Amino acid sequence: MIKRKQQFFFFLSLLIIFFLFFSCKKEQPLEVNYTITNVNESINIQRISFLNDTVGYVCGGIRGQSGYIFKTNDAGSSWQKIFYNAAYCLYDIVFYNDSIGFSCGENSLLLKTTNGGLTWVNQQDMQQPYAVGYDGTLRKIFCFDDKMVYAVGGSGFEIGLAYITYNAGNHWFCTTVDHEVRDVYYTAPLSGIYCGYGTIFKTTDGANTFTPMPVDNDFFVSMNFITNSIGFACGYNGGIYKTVDGGNSWESQLGHNNDIVHTRHFNQIKFINSNEGYAVGNNGLISYTIDGGEHWKEIKKITDANLFSVWIKNKNEIFISSTNGTIFKLAPR
Repeated sequence: MIKRKQQFFFFLSLLIIFFLFFSCKKEQPLEVNYTITNVNESINIQRISFLNDTVGYVCGGIRGQSGYIFKTNDAGSSWQKIFYNAAYCLYDIVFYNDSIGFSCGENSLLLKTTNGGLTWVNQQDMQQPYAVGYDGTLRKIFCFDDKMVYAVGGSGFEIGLAYITYNAGNHWFCTTVDHEVRDVYYTAPLSGIYCGYGTIFKTTDGANTFTPMPVDNDFFVSMNFITNSIGFACGYNGGIYKTVDGGNSWESQLGHNNDIVHTRHFNQIKFINSNEGYAVGNNGLISYTIDGGEHWKEIKKITDANLFSVWIKNKNEIFISSTNGTIFKLAPR
């Protein structure tokens, strides 16, 4: 009888080991082809965006030391410097059309061009006073149209800034919130969704008041809305989230870091359609989904460097910005 019990527990142990081995066996990351270009400056490329198949822009710099903007006219094969300052790093660049564009960065720096980036006007020079008493790093710009533009940021996690213009940058006003802000999206002139340190929140009165949304506690650093209803967000603490009701509720698709899950730090998320998207982060992290975020998989590392932003030109051309002036171009298919 004792021998039979020993045999039973022996086979039970083998069964448990067998189950744990196959259930914990990690799927191999996807290998992709890629090429590398460089802007020939040893800087962090914080943002990359394209106007069309051939014209694109990147911005970045070194925090507290420099800010750069580069432009490509040959689909990213080469990059030409079109702006430089010796003080403040730039974190975002957005073009509303071929001519009108905005960039933002440290010290609440806001720049505007009306000639496709040939010249840039510092918006701080256009009015006095300029948001008196507020200072911080602006991280993201959203153009609702050619007149209404929003720029957000903050400092120290606990101070959030929201700059708004309703006349194409001739005048900006600023409001503050209790959390550092990293991204913004507006569904209507007065109705917007903000995300940042520890929360996602909405406004329906042009950023005069904010209402926090029920969502996991993460440092939400990026959002991407496919429609005014369907959107995705990622966190520096490793989570990915989805909304299907315009940001009123958020479902966790990828849990944030804990004592069991390995550490992930996302920096930006971007979708090409409602199903296919990418999220990039520190230490060469590239995650992707082909089913609307139901499942997220990783691409085999192409670098150990931090990855700051991603732009999807099409399914075969994925641009990712990194450190040391490096831009990766992935060809997943």
